[in-house]
Amino acid sequence: MQNEQNQQSQQSRIDAQAQDRSVAPPPRRVRGRLLAASLSGLLLIGTGLMISSARAAGPAGPDGAAEGMPMHRMHKILDAVGATQGQRDQIKAIWSGLRPQLKAERTNHQNLRQQMVAALTAPTINAGTVEQLRKQAMASADKMSALITQGMVQSAQVLTPDQRKLAQQEIQMDQQGGRHHWGPPSE
Repeated sequence: MQNEQNQQSQQSRIDAQAQDRSVAPPPRRVRGRLLAASLSGLLLIGTGLMISSARAAGPAGPDGAAEGMPMHRMHKILDAVGATQGQRDQIKAIWSGLRPQLKAERTNHQNLRQQMVAALTAPTINAGTVEQLRKQAMASADKMSALITQGMVQSAQVLTPDQRKLAQQEIQMDQQGGRHHWGPPSE
């Protein structure tokens, strides 16, 4: 009788262990899958940032300076507000002065992203190194944002209050979908 109880008890433990295994994979597999999913996500984000950064640089203008979509939008706004040639020259000078700083920071940011990819694809991942690179990348992005904001403020100061009001209306039309960047206003 006791032998039968021991067998039932042992069978119950075996069944419980089998059930536990069927519910969740061993912890090592879970960590591996989470790490793989996280790494894949970070690589996709990094790739997206590199592509958007390359697109933002855009094609070179007649003076060899990268203009791209942001400068195209700026020209459209200046046309819409009736900016004088003097105002356009001032605004061009503002952005020409900021361009070397922006280019240097963009290069720094790209290098940090490459270091991040290398750190995340290394045989051994050092979480401290990855965190330090993340902090450096965020500081770099903040510096680029500050430079761009500086350029926007200085450009807005060149315009008259009436021109800034017209610029606001132009920007709102773009944001509300009243016009697409690649064609005429939608009807």
